Amino acid sequence: MKLLVKKKAEAAQKRLKEAMSTLHYRKYETRLERIAHIVNDNVVRLVDGVKYGGISKKSLEHAVKAIKNGRPIAKMENIINDSEEEGEKEENKKKTVTLKTVYAFIQRHPELKSSLPKQVDINRLAASCQKILKPWYAELQSFHDENKYPEELIFNVDESSLRIPTSTRGVVVHPADEQAGFKMTAERMPNATLVAGIAADGFSLPSVVLWPSANLPKELTTLLTPSLDIWPNTNGWMEKTSFKKYALTVLLPAIIDRRKRILKETHRCLLLLDSHSSRADPTIWRQFKEAEIDVITFVPHTTHISQPLDRGVFAVLKSELSNNYSSPSSTSSSSKRTAVADVLPQALHTAFTPSVIKKAFINSGVLSNGSGSVLMKLPQSSQYFIPSHSHCFDFFGKEITKEKLLDEWDEYNEKHKMKIEEIEEKEKEIEENVEKENEIEEEELPLEKKVKRKFRKIKNDDDETSDEFDPFERENGKRKVRRVIDSSFVFF
Repeated sequence: MKLLVKKKAEAAQKRLKEAMSTLHYRKYETRLERIAHIVNDNVVRLVDGVKYGGISKKSLEHAVKAIKNGRPIAKMENIINDSEEEGEKEENKKKTVTLKTVYAFIQRHPELKSSLPKQVDINRLAASCQKILKPWYAELQSFHDENKYPEELIFNVDESSLRIPTSTRGVVVHPADEQAGFKMTAERMPNATLVAGIAADGFSLPSVVLWPSANLPKELTTLLTPSLDIWPNTNGWMEKTSFKKYALTVLLPAIIDRRKRILKETHRCLLLLDSHSSRADPTIWRQFKEAEIDVITFVPHTTHISQPLDRGVFAVLKSELSNNYSSPSSTSSSSKRTAVADVLPQALHTAFTPSVIKKAFINSGVLSNGSGSVLMKLPQSSQYFIPSHSHCFDFFGKEITKEKLLDEWDEYNEKHKMKIEEIEEKEKEIEENVEKENEIEEEELPLEKKVKRKFRKIKNDDDETSDEFDPFERENGKRKVRRVIDSSFVFF
């Protein structure tokens, strides 16, 4: 019986497909008109037209009824192409349709899908174009062609905040004549930063968590492993000193050790990282240069496109943390740290799996000859203005282990240091001049004004008022000075 039903369904689907392709029915403009005429001609049943035609039952019933009554079929407006017809004076307008209409349209067109656009700031939007990224990808490809980096030695390092957003949603059912009341806003979690590194073959480097405290909390000691360390930090954010410590004590030894383990000590390595201000220390990159590690920075405001960690790994991490974290009943800091320690290991394990890492590198286009699929999805140029970074040394989107650039960087830092010293000397000189002028003015004042400057208002014991008094009171015809506070002017 089931086999017979299946054969009937397949036959109906075949008849509908053949009828749709014939010239007799292709003369109708829309899919709805074609299927409605096919159903009206009894080629297939209405239920088969709904099932295999991707049209709602209600729409098809109305269309068939319109054909039988000799009325035109109501056409749905084109929700994809909103261009105006010739002769119309109004500007293009967006069509607002229901979600049901959208899903039905996508169901009829398998080549389409619906998704939410990623929200980015104006700077990222301005940099998301081929004009900005194409030269950088071309420069990166030249490094690939010259050095033939193996995937095991292509690395990416970045940081991500571990602050878990606290949900404030919730509905209260209450009498219509009453109000919902108030709910206390949950205290925002202090920021902690995860510093992570990955390789293009799916390998992950040891990670570090910068925790905002003077000492390591005991609730986090269970997280300490050979692949994860926790450093107490003043504010939980990455700074120059923290990055230098990480780069020289964790990152550099880990890359060298990996190169030895895979028996490719003669190969050069490639490290990709962003242009954050904490990286602005040429002494770090001289040591990487000596270790034959080429370091290239991303173009500012483009890491959401070209950085592997931002193309999947950190998204999975934050999703796992958000979905599995449960707010503790207690509001104490100790309870929150314990809650974070419970979910962090599994979130890291899920986010840093080889499949997620490999896919992130492919999506970012940083592998050899891999930028084409990324650039083709971007516009040629942007209508927005890209801000400059003229206030500091330009190491953005460049190879920062290049000898010439390092020398220029050192020279820039030396000039900048001298400029700051000159400014400090001038400020100090101005302060000294102001003090001297004040001393001169003090000496030129009459004695009575000098003494009055050293005294303040006194409070009467009888009331709450304060009165000005004359320090030069006369007693028995002689002048006498009343001393109220310590003064360098004391008379007897």
